[in-house]
Amino acid sequence: MITNFEEITCGLTYIEKKIIPVIISKLKQHTIKNPIKSVEIIKYINKETGYKIAQPRFRKICNFIRSNGILPIIATSKGYFVSRNKIQIQNQIQSLLERSDAIAIAAYGLKSFITKK
Repeated sequence: MITNFEEITCGLTYIEKKIIPVIISKLKQHTIKNPIKSVEIIKYINKETGYKIAQPRFRKICNFIRSNGILPIIATSKGYFVSRNKIQIQNQIQSLLERSDAIAIAAYGLKSFITKK
């Protein structure tokens, strides 16, 4: 769980784990040539499962799928898709690392406000 975001970053619920196959099945239909926006896939998930999922929880599920090596989900400004292409996967890894670096830099910047004398 992440401090200040406990509700949306807690572990997956039983229902969220059950809908992973639905998400995987839908994502597998999308490649770099036809990515799907999160709004579209969430609408599909809600309709197919009857479970109302929000964007932060969708991202949490995608993180779970990636973290457990289940499916190589790629996310770009154009949407989500699945790829086995080594370069596309390397680019996704680079994107994730750059985002984590940007967050770390912001955290260190904030630290200056509590360490100044």
